[in-house]
Amino acid sequence: MIRPRIITAAVLAAFAMASPAIGDIPAGVPDALSPDPVVRGALIAMPAVWNVQVTAHLTGLRLRSGTVISLPPEAREVRKEGTAFAVTPDGYLVSAHHVISPSTSEIAATAYLEKLALQGQPHSEQIAADWVKRNGVTPVGLMHLERVVRPAAAGPGAARNNGASVRLVATDRTRDIAVIRVPGVADAPSIGLDRGVDVGTPVASLGFGSTDPFAAPQHGALVPSVRTGVIGETGHPDKQPTRYLTLITNPIQMGDSGGPVVDANGHARGVVLIKRKAGGGAMAPTDEILRLLDGAGVRPWEGRTQTAYRAALARVQRFDLDGAKADFRRTLASDPSHGLAGYEIQRVDALRTAHVALAGEPRARGGLLVIGVTALVAAGLLAVLLWKAVNRMPGVLGPRDRKAPFDQDVPPDDPDNPRNLI
Repeated sequence: MIRPRIITAAVLAAFAMASPAIGDIPAGVPDALSPDPVVRGALIAMPAVWNVQVTAHLTGLRLRSGTVISLPPEAREVRKEGTAFAVTPDGYLVSAHHVISPSTSEIAATAYLEKLALQGQPHSEQIAADWVKRNGVTPVGLMHLERVVRPAAAGPGAARNNGASVRLVATDRTRDIAVIRVPGVADAPSIGLDRGVDVGTPVASLGFGSTDPFAAPQHGALVPSVRTGVIGETGHPDKQPTRYLTLITNPIQMGDSGGPVVDANGHARGVVLIKRKAGGGAMAPTDEILRLLDGAGVRPWEGRTQTAYRAALARVQRFDLDGAKADFRRTLASDPSHGLAGYEIQRVDALRTAHVALAGEPRARGGLLVIGVTALVAAGLLAVLLWKAVNRMPGVLGPRDRKAPFDQDVPPDDPDNPRNLI
């Protein structure tokens, strides 16, 4: 038997999704009323997730033989995209080392892939990587890397965020983890860390991944994809005794590297590092992250902005809409640039409107119930179609230009392959 409260929640959620007040907000932000606790945990963590763009400039490629191949102008700028997440309110972010500091062979392979594509020749990541390895290719005229990050956000404010340059604080190339610092940040959302890696624990990964090898950085709304799964075994990969990884079943995509893997409390259980050829992915567990943070003298903590945001979402789940709105406003007072609090206020207003309508005459309530259930069914069907489309099509949130992926699907036992990110 379906409880009336559950029906009411479903109807209110359907009204909120259908409300024109939030019609200009892109899809992809989890629902605070989702029946899946891990999805709600992803919503807690999302404001602390950052998009990472790394750009390298080069003029050509030098083969082992000494031959230099000039690159067309369109292939001289190699741009790569990944993910990071904040672990302190004052701008310390965790990411993957290969996201923040791609190798020269990876840059060379990306540039050659661009060259082949521009010339209309057969091309793929594997073709480019094999060519670079076979010919011992290195970049020519390589300039310093430009690293720019932008926080996740929904709504008009995201388009106005031009990003910030970051400083490299600490890195562990062997374990593929990096710590960076965003200057001038205070009271920003951040994610707490949980050391637990129990097999079977439900988790969600958040990242700016795509199945398109030429997808460009997003310049509109920045909503990371949420991919659910469970934690698998933890141990040392074959032939890599210095690595300590935890498997996850989440369908990791290229560009998700550096993103958090969070539990139902919105706490990070690890940082995404690879997409596995067998399916799913692998993360460096929180113990590895804490080891690097300790060495850099960084103590992870959440802060008042995240506390207020958590409280607001908890009130939404209890249908304390006035209290939720007050807490979301408190979140914005603490961090005016918060990426989701303003959007969530719009959703609270939509829920309140639906709730007032349901409190009307019995006949009106019955009609609204029918409309609400119909809207919920339609929204569910639309969500399924969107989910399938996202997993088939590049550019989750709209048109993209060109970019090169961080995550590559490669054999894990070939450390010389520029596509191997393990």
